[in-house]
Amino acid sequence: LQGLNLRGGLRIPPEFSALAVAIAIYGGSYIAEIVRGGFKAVGKGQVEAALSLGLSPWRVFTLVKLPLALRAMLPILANQYVWLIKATTMGIAVGFTDFFMIVALTINHSGQTLEAIGILMAGFLTINLSLAAVFNRINKAIALKGNQLRG
Repeated sequence: LQGLNLRGGLRIPPEFSALAVAIAIYGGSYIAEIVRGGFKAVGKGQVEAALSLGLSPWRVFTLVKLPLALRAMLPILANQYVWLIKATTMGIAVGFTDFFMIVALTINHSGQTLEAIGILMAGFLTINLSLAAVFNRINKAIALKGNQLRG
């Protein structure tokens, strides 16, 4: 890119690559199982009823299976995504300097333990509460409206 004066390309540290691959494989396997369980939770009778009404398989998927599966799996997916954000601190095990490692270095250099840990907690709290708020909003948007049984 001559106009932007960028030379040498982008260098991705091997520690970051190892962390990204590990979290993607571990988190992806759990998320795949959650999605599979969500679709298995949709009753066979509901799919058969939609097919008997003459809906195409694609319309059955988009109008029946997906909304019902999403209602079943969304709370569990939200929990899994919050866990994935917290799991990024395991980057210390592969030598990746993440937010936690920077705070630990700051504590060692400055001795201001309470302030540094307070910033760390505020950062994680902000990220996790934001993610939880997004999922709560989505959950409310897809919730069943009207008179429904509460268990």
